[in-house]
Amino acid sequence: MPPPETWAPQIFVAEDDRGVLDLLRTRLTVAGYQVGYARDGRDALQGITARPPHAVLLDVNLPELDGFGVLKALKANTTTARVPVMMMTARQRAEDVRTAIALGANDYLAKPFRDEVLLLRLTRLLRARVTLPSPPDDVAPSPPDDVVLL
Repeated sequence: MPPPETWAPQIFVAEDDRGVLDLLRTRLTVAGYQVGYARDGRDALQGITARPPHAVLLDVNLPELDGFGVLKALKANTTTARVPVMMMTARQRAEDVRTAIALGANDYLAKPFRDEVLLLRLTRLLRARVTLPSPPDDVAPSPPDDVVLL
């Protein structure tokens, strides 16, 4: 097990917009999180399932498989069902919020958002998690080739 000072919660970001993704990766890394990411729903589902993170930030509008499809698959899988998920979208329709919550999302964040709001809600999301995974072993499984972990 690595020393405690090198261990940080892992957050997986599924976001297709390169600018938003870069902003999220930078902000989360500066805040002390380890960040994995994918730019489409299928790669996100594969990456999250291969190495379940402490929390997921999931865009609704993703290519290949939309965020609702990813969320539904995560909640149906016993390995990932307890991973808290915050949906993110520029769409602010009440129907989308209801759908996300009905599928098991723990939070819903409308874009654009302020960094401090994102970080506060992410902290709340992590606290709400029933059990956090243990710090990674010395040898962690490799993520799929399409998924990049920082």
